Amino acid sequence: MHHTVARRLPLSLLTVTLGAVVLLGGCTRSSVEQPPDPPPPAPETSSAEAAAADEPGVEDDDETPTDAAPAQPPAPAPTLSVAERALAPMTDEERRLFTNSAEDPPTEVRLGVTRGREGKHYLAGNEKTLQVYYPLLKDLGGSYVGVGSDQAYILIGWAKPEFAWLIDYDPEVVAIHSVYKAFFAANETPEEFLELWTEDGRPRGKKILAAAYPDEAERKRLQRLYLRYRGWINRRLQAVRRRFVKAEVPSFLNDQATYDHIQAMLEVERIRPLLANLLDDEGVAGVATAARELGVPIRLLYLSNAEEYWKRYTDQFRANIKSLRFDERSVVVRTLLTWRVNEDYVYNSQPALNYLRWLEHPAIRNVYDIAHARPKAVAGEIKYFEVNTMPEDSPAARKAAERAELRAACERAPAGDRPKTCAG
Repeated sequence: MHHTVARRLPLSLLTVTLGAVVLLGGCTRSSVEQPPDPPPPAPETSSAEAAAADEPGVEDDDETPTDAAPAQPPAPAPTLSVAERALAPMTDEERRLFTNSAEDPPTEVRLGVTRGREGKHYLAGNEKTLQVYYPLLKDLGGSYVGVGSDQAYILIGWAKPEFAWLIDYDPEVVAIHSVYKAFFAANETPEEFLELWTEDGRPRGKKILAAAYPDEAERKRLQRLYLRYRGWINRRLQAVRRRFVKAEVPSFLNDQATYDHIQAMLEVERIRPLLANLLDDEGVAGVATAARELGVPIRLLYLSNAEEYWKRYTDQFRANIKSLRFDERSVVVRTLLTWRVNEDYVYNSQPALNYLRWLEHPAIRNVYDIAHARPKAVAGEIKYFEVNTMPEDSPAARKAAERAELRAACERAPAGDRPKTCAG
């Protein structure tokens, strides 16, 4: 299936058009309030007519026709599509709320599922089958919060959020998004964008970064990052593109309309990378506050397999997730590492409000308690599952309830008659 479509309008024209729709419709949070139109001038009357109209007891001789048509209700304001809301210019207040939230300090330790994976910079993803999420996420809207690098542009292209916070605790992952932004701005097609990551594209890539970031220190840092990781990122993007073409799923890598959408979102600055640690107390909390004040729910939370980095959910992590403004359509997507079996992951989704219930249950220690019914990985097979059950029905909760009952029975039994199971 070929996803390339006709070239889009120039963004300046698209922006003007969307702005006009917003101002006329007045139906989104992104619209700019305009002063009301002045009242039409009153018809000219003579001073005698005015005096007669004001004089008590003088009535108008004109009769109101009895067959006059009833007043028509005003036409409903036009409604913007999900994609149009994602590309509308922000008001000054929206921009302030979106961009001014606090960040966390850089982490001193980069974790991993195994010892061998600790300390790595994940400037390219390695989840091979993200297309399983496409039907679930298509035109989801709302806002997006997610970790990682290239995964963000894949998921944003499908969900078309109004605001997107690209969070990570690794400063180098956050910085690579600046390279992506410059490359999107300087290239009009997925093919041109992809060419920059090849060996032949290196000279032009360096020139684009030099033009986009005139500050010498920032320019040198981004150029070093680009040159160091260019080959790895190129292999990743090319592989993802091939898989999406085969699966007939559009993305910014193989579909012009999706590429145009990401490019336009970046130009109107509705995509913000920031340092935010899921285990820290400022970054995620700041995003949560901003989303509430913007009035846009977090519809998509992408965690990759970050939850596997911890043996237990911390209180701070639970508080961070609880602070996010979800609604009934919000979804969490995650992966669970099964590399030794299939060189990939098991893929999972969960309604966000359901996820909150699991995090609030004291017996739920980690992601494996939530994903206890996950399918077994099989080489050559894609494994995707959903979690929508209640935590009370999980093995972890049942075992916790059994232990509580045993403790209560032991406390009630006389000291000399306690069963051996009460020992210790």
